[in-house]
Amino acid sequence: MEKKIFMNVIWLVLALICLGYYIKCASYAGIGSSFIFIWLIGTVFFGLIFTVKLLELKGIIHVANLFRICFIVIMAAGISLFVFVEAIIIKGMTAKPRNNCDYIIVLGCQIRGDHITRSLKNRLNVAVDYAADNPDTTIIVSGGKGKGENTTEAYAMYNYLVSKGIDGSRIIQEDKSTDTSENMKYSVKYIDNKDAMVGIVTNNFHIARSRLLARHAGLKNTCGMPAESDHVLFINYMVREAIGIVKDFVFGNF
Repeated sequence: MEKKIFMNVIWLVLALICLGYYIKCASYAGIGSSFIFIWLIGTVFFGLIFTVKLLELKGIIHVANLFRICFIVIMAAGISLFVFVEAIIIKGMTAKPRNNCDYIIVLGCQIRGDHITRSLKNRLNVAVDYAADNPDTTIIVSGGKGKGENTTEAYAMYNYLVSKGIDGSRIIQEDKSTDTSENMKYSVKYIDNKDAMVGIVTNNFHIARSRLLARHAGLKNTCGMPAESDHVLFINYMVREAIGIVKDFVFGNF
């Protein structure tokens, strides 16, 4: 009995961790921050499991063995898949850029009005450093105009790079895309030679999926150029990215 009670407390702890992390993310980046609602879902999910098991321990309800077995199998499969996908993501984070790429694609992310966010600035700073060391590399900045944005992400990125001393003639603006799949689909149109070496500049957690999408779009030779991620939102990004990889696989984007 004590073991069952202890195991049930774990579900309550997980629920509280999810709630605590949601509050931290919401207070740090606002309740509208991308994907943090998943932590509220986690709170409800783990809290519901805790409640059901507590009621079962008190003899108020009875859970059929078949349902229990199905739950265990689904949870084990889900955890295994999550660990596998996270391993892919982590491997991508260790990517090392190659010198003298023919092109680099800098992936856009949300801007607020005309203001570049921390995540995007980290990506652009990587591009600035690389462009300075590799003067023959062409830069493609990729990102359209979304909700709450006064201009396209591509134009905002172009202005930032120019302000840092990068020659504007080296920069191509891809300003139609609204997600990573479209980033690749539209950026590849500016690359005549699909055998060219192309660096993908994005935040570290996003490298693996971006390269898979680039390959699907027709780019044969890519390397990752990881930028730092926000430390507070990093766990949120890692979970979101795992779900994104599974979604892209299901929808045939790889």
